[in-house]
Amino acid sequence: MKKPVLLRREERVLLEEALKAMKKAHVLWGLAVGAAVLAEDGNVYEGCNVESWVSGIGTCAERCAIDHAVLHGNKKIRKVAVVMGADRRKPPRPCGACLQYIHDFALSPEIKIIMAQAMGQRIVPDSVDIKTLAELLPFPYEK
Repeated sequence: MKKPVLLRREERVLLEEALKAMKKAHVLWGLAVGAAVLAEDGNVYEGCNVESWVSGIGTCAERCAIDHAVLHGNKKIRKVAVVMGADRRKPPRPCGACLQYIHDFALSPEIKIIMAQAMGQRIVPDSVDIKTLAELLPFPYEK
């Protein structure tokens, strides 16, 4: 059995906001995903995935949350939370495109990405994992 991850209040809030956003996802064929980012100014911005029947023109939750922050004048983020439905066998992880996008707006490669699965209205406690961006994307594209 996996040892439970101890979360700070700020990280719990981010997961809860990501869970709320997940419920608003527009899912046609995939899995609902919600995300929340903590911006440099301390505000939290949410996002959800929006799917299209045309492959490649949908939006991932992480990029939606970052775009929401940018829309409100925040171009740097301190933390990211991602929540997805618990019907997957693999642990929740941002896709490669989202990891690069997070890198583009991160204050540091050491920012934390908090990931979890949800069952109904709740986070599955033993699914929670925290990694740094550098752990998940060791070789980002940079100028």
